[in-house]
Amino acid sequence: GRGRWVLAEVLRRIGDLEGAEREALRAQAVAALLEHAGVLGTLARVRLAQGRAEDAVAAADDAVARIAAMGGCGMFRGAFVRLARAEALHASGAHPAAHQAIGDARDRLLAVAARVADPDHRQRLLHAVPESARTLALAQAWLGDPSPER
Repeated sequence: GRGRWVLAEVLRRIGDLEGAEREALRAQAVAALLEHAGVLGTLARVRLAQGRAEDAVAAADDAVARIAAMGGCGMFRGAFVRLARAEALHASGAHPAAHQAIGDARDRLLAVAARVADPDHRQRLLHAVPESARTLALAQAWLGDPSPER
């Protein structure tokens, strides 16, 4: 399951959306329960890239619900899933819900970062991890939030 999920991510990143969707669906069928949310996050990103915003929202909503129910997400993909949900909601035209989702994602990210004792590691988490940086950028753009100190 994890191998198919990783393959789906690779295919998504190189632009093979059909292949990525196929592998994500295969991964979903065999992945460990803790990884289902992450697989659904990948599927949401694929569907968003395909222009299927409503399908992306459905996958992302399911993913976020699973994270809440299980208290986590495999391969540390919670921030990725939350960002995918906010962007899917925005693409679907549900801007108030998207703004709420990005605010929640930002708050969760900042709470995690506050627990990182080393200032250099904390800054890398916030600004070098792509989904973290994108979450903060969207929170600033959509909500007018100032960016955390560098």
